[in-house]
Amino acid sequence: MDFEASVEEGLKLAKRVYAGKERHTAILTRQPPGMERTRASLLPTAPVVYAVIIDPAIVDNPDFPSYQPHVYGRCDPPALIPLQMKEIAMEVDCYLDTAFVTVRGKWRVHCVMGSRKCDCRLVVPMGEKDENFEN
Repeated sequence: MDFEASVEEGLKLAKRVYAGKERHTAILTRQPPGMERTRASLLPTAPVVYAVIIDPAIVDNPDFPSYQPHVYGRCDPPALIPLQMKEIAMEVDCYLDTAFVTVRGKWRVHCVMGSRKCDCRLVVPMGEKDENFEN
């Protein structure tokens, strides 16, 4: 799966989410300072949970439905929409060449209709990959 393309498609879909009368334009147009819109900027630098969207028709705010026209088709590969993090805790126990990672967190699924559901994917950046490393 092309991760950056999936996130880019997810960000396009997220623009459909109505956040309420006062918050709508502020949320969708503001980018974090220093973040350029390049494919490299779509790679997370911290743990991020994404909503995995296969059916774009389910994308809407569960609190403020916007009654958007129906969207046909499917996302292939699935679109990834970053979720709003509420809190996170991470524990890492290392033993020689093995790490046990425990993540506890709360995220708000702000982009899926209340009557629908989707899978979520936790993405944890692992640092630089050694060129000589083979999978």
